[in-house]
Amino acid sequence: MRLIWKGGLMMINSFHPGLLMILVGALILVLPDRFKKPCSIVAAASGILGLFTLNNSSHLVYQITPDIKLQMIHVDRLSMIFVIIFSIIMVINSIYSFDIQDKWEKGVSVIYGGSIIAATLAGDIITMIVFWEVAAFSAAYLIYARHTRRSSRSALRYLLMHAFGGNMLLVGFLLHAAQTNSLGIPKFTALGGSATFWFVLIGVGVNALVPPFSSWISDSYPESTIAGTVYMCGYTTKLGIYAMIRIFAGTEALVYVGVFMALYGVLMALLENDLRRLFSYHIMSQLGYMVAALAIGGAWGIDGASSHAFNHILYKGVLMMCSGAVIMATGKRKITELGGLRKKMPITAWTFLIASLSIAGMPFLNGFASKSIIMHAVSLSGHETAALLLTVTSIGTWLSVALKVNWFVFFGKARSEFEVKPIPVSMKMGMILGASGCIILGVYPSLLYRIMPYKISVNPFNISHIAEYIILFVGATLVFWIFRVKMLPHDELSLDFDWFFRKPLAKFVNCVSVGLNRFTAWADSKSLNFVHFLGERLGNPYKWTENSRNGAIRNISFENEDRDIGVVIEISVSMFALILMIAMIYIN
Repeated sequence: MRLIWKGGLMMINSFHPGLLMILVGALILVLPDRFKKPCSIVAAASGILGLFTLNNSSHLVYQITPDIKLQMIHVDRLSMIFVIIFSIIMVINSIYSFDIQDKWEKGVSVIYGGSIIAATLAGDIITMIVFWEVAAFSAAYLIYARHTRRSSRSALRYLLMHAFGGNMLLVGFLLHAAQTNSLGIPKFTALGGSATFWFVLIGVGVNALVPPFSSWISDSYPESTIAGTVYMCGYTTKLGIYAMIRIFAGTEALVYVGVFMALYGVLMALLENDLRRLFSYHIMSQLGYMVAALAIGGAWGIDGASSHAFNHILYKGVLMMCSGAVIMATGKRKITELGGLRKKMPITAWTFLIASLSIAGMPFLNGFASKSIIMHAVSLSGHETAALLLTVTSIGTWLSVALKVNWFVFFGKARSEFEVKPIPVSMKMGMILGASGCIILGVYPSLLYRIMPYKISVNPFNISHIAEYIILFVGATLVFWIFRVKMLPHDELSLDFDWFFRKPLAKFVNCVSVGLNRFTAWADSKSLNFVHFLGERLGNPYKWTENSRNGAIRNISFENEDRDIGVVIEISVSMFALILMIAMIYIN
């Protein structure tokens, strides 16, 4: 497709799937309810259509001034791999949420997906930051759309955190533009001491869950709507990883940041009782693998991070879909309140089993295909300790998801009586499609490898490699079985990095607020006293003279039988203003 228009837009040879999705989402919001489902199908189809029309020659330029051009479509192998998975998960999410979203939630979800794709395709910092912020506000609504006090407060905290991240990113981008006289997206390959580096890293790190800016996910995802959580787990953090790969690939100092994320996330998940909080921590843990890989850079590091992001969107989407199905069917979200759902919800149970085995890295599922690349990249780079710690993380993932959740929620005995309501067929179809993707890419990983940025050639099905994973998982399973009673999580609050925001920072803000209130109260009283003092003396000029030590001043008389003192003051002020105006005109 080629279109030339002599307005602001020029040189268009391909349509923009993200912008079309945003337009369709806006239409859903303004059209009657009966149009929401057909429009959601059109939105999902537009994303898939983009996969057939976008290529390296695609571009969409908006010229603001002769010197400022916004490159709204920039296609390379890195951006394309993320557009592919964002479009695929949009279709799966649309099917899953087909019958469970109202008009506003569905419209905002479509806008959210479109803005994520638009930010991915952005070729300049202005376009990226605009759609980055649109995505943040859209996601905040999906949290608020649950319409509870907890979700409203969580949505506000989400907005505050992402407003902070967006502003950090904006400042970093503006500094980069000022230093380079370019609107191109910056690229860093080493830990820098410049302000630009740190502003951009913090801004991107908020979305990518880099500690200490990561606690928002366990606070917001569990409070979102059922469909909203599914959309969010596939979009916000993966946009952050995309930006990390594009901007910070090869910054080797970030390797152990990724390792810390992986370990911290899985340890928090082991303690967690709430299903969606548990999976939120696992998002952080899995992103740690990606950060470690992209920090190494090169073909293995970038392809490892990209492929794992691709696979993570699939299996994590299924895990969130299954948890949403459980919550909708039972009304319960805590592991200690559930059990025995395999017979009552068989499709949910088996699709969850597939996704949980995939996230742990079971051979012949898609998680294994991408983790193999990451582990190879980390080992080749000489970071043996990092490789060992990531292996330990895999064991923790196996324990906390593949074993703990499957046993206590689906395959073990129920610990309480509860009713299981039927869920819509569309939700079951979404879970089946996602789980099928995990199997297909696990059995045929070459389908994934060939679309990676560097198209690395690797055979993950090495006998020794498979045996290593099987031995680790068998050993962990034996430990779990022996201590399975103690593995049941406790219903307690897990302290996260948000403790620093909720406690010390809250006290600091409170102290500052009290100090400012006291200062303003003091300033108000002093200013009122001054106004009273001045007004009293303007109304009664004797107040200026009666306390003077000079006798001549004390004897000054303002009495005038023909003029009121107010008129004298009015004339004096007017004359002064007139003189001042004349002086200013003369000076200019």
